Amino acid sequence: MDQPIRSAFSFFSKKYERVLLIILFVQIPLLAAYFYISNYMYAAFPVPYGDFGTADVVNGYFMLLLFFFGQIPFIYFWKFEEQGIEMPLRQAFLQSVIRSFHFFLFFVVMSLAVVIGFGLFFLPGLIVMAMVISAPLIAIEEEQSVWRSLRESLQIFKKHHWKIVSLILVFGVIELIISLLIQNLVITVTTSYLAIVLVHVFVNTIFFPLFYLTYAFFIAKWRKEMDLYSIEKTLISE
Repeated sequence: MDQPIRSAFSFFSKKYERVLLIILFVQIPLLAAYFYISNYMYAAFPVPYGDFGTADVVNGYFMLLLFFFGQIPFIYFWKFEEQGIEMPLRQAFLQSVIRSFHFFLFFVVMSLAVVIGFGLFFLPGLIVMAMVISAPLIAIEEEQSVWRSLRESLQIFKKHHWKIVSLILVFGVIELIISLLIQNLVITVTTSYLAIVLVHVFVNTIFFPLFYLTYAFFIAKWRKEMDLYSIEKTLISE
């Protein structure tokens, strides 16, 4: 826990077979739905070259919704593995289904707030995202309402705002660069839209889980340092 990045990569590599099942049954269907909606929106609301239109806003909104919502089974799996719960993957799927609607409502509102922030200027959207991104993880750890977890999320943001923003930017920029590099290589072979989509799906299935797990280890570390764990709850093991 003292080295969150190393811990996250170690967890990802050691538990990859089970993480892959979450990717196959949760993340890829969500990505497929996102690309379908995105393609439909650009077909329905074509954007002139160099302009910014309705399709871009909707595309950004659903991308954020996917980013937020997709983390739930990964975080549950991480929690149950760290606590030594039997059949952690099965429990992760079960709890994700049970609480999915509760989290979905939260993400619908938060994604809208972040999109509005990005619309005003990039920095406000990034700040809003950094302020609320810890809430779902805290809610899962403490088995409480995600809305109730917002206060603690703001506490963590107040103390570690630069680290949170930097983590989001680093993962986002690296993922974007790698996606574009691979996409450009693919375009030299084929201009098929499906091939381009598969490139982005492949990169996202690696970077999204790694970000979720890395951030989970960071939050566990920060919460321990700030003494924010509830006494009656089982703590994440070191």
